[in-house]
Amino acid sequence: TGVRSFKGFLVNCYSPIQAKLNGKEITLNPVDGTFQFIYDFEKFTLSPDITIVGIENPSNFRHIDKQKYLFTDINPLFVSRYPQNQSKDLIKWLKSIPNKYIHFGDFDFAGIGIYLYEFKKHLEDRTSFFVPENIDKLIADFGNKKRYDEQKINFLVKSIREANLLHLISTIHKYRKGLDQEILIRY
Repeated sequence: TGVRSFKGFLVNCYSPIQAKLNGKEITLNPVDGTFQFIYDFEKFTLSPDITIVGIENPSNFRHIDKQKYLFTDINPLFVSRYPQNQSKDLIKWLKSIPNKYIHFGDFDFAGIGIYLYEFKKHLEDRTSFFVPENIDKLIADFGNKKRYDEQKINFLVKSIREANLLHLISTIHKYRKGLDQEILIRY
């Protein structure tokens, strides 16, 4: 097998975060419109009080500052699932650190499947799926019926123990709609 020449993943934050990379103190503080790429992720550590928030969609990752209102009770570092070929590095890193992980994805069966099969299965109790309190109204008002009709559940609902995720699944079925996470960006 060949050696991968480009490894790692993107990070973003809207307030400075202290971290360690290769034993040196660094400050993560990307200028608006830029991200930081962590290449030596095996030697990248954070304070355990930082919550890692994984974002599915590039627009949401780009505009995290316009979603601050969603994460007022945590000190978040945002990580991007894209480019997808980097996601194995992200999982490897997440497994190596004690920090909690919140998955912030689309509110549909595909988003739930990504959470369960790419993150929850590796991180177990350290992870949760972000569901806003007003998800019923958001799906009712802005949901996409085509998304519901085209997506199939690829997971066992009876194996899910997270109440907020079960409520989300029930809401998706109730309105027969899925919802893109971009709806939460306040422009």
